[in-house]
Amino acid sequence: MTRFKIAAAKALAQEFIERCDAAMKQLDVEAKGQSWRNPPGESTPFDYSYGSKPTGALRRRSMDLTRTLAELRK
Repeated sequence: MTRFKIAAAKALAQEFIERCDAAMKQLDVEAKGQSWRNPPGESTPFDYSYGSKPTGALRRRSMDLTRTLAELRK
């Protein structure tokens, strides 16, 4: 484990968290438009996105982070 690998993993983890926050905001926006699923103004653990730019970016960052963590373990 090198300092470079640790720094790379940390940077990607921070980006991943930022993408998580953006995806959660997108879920809030999508849930507001579907009053049949949620009570007005409430979010649930089962909110689901059917695909958006923020969730796609989150999925991609997740793959990058997984690869970086695998390299960190070597």
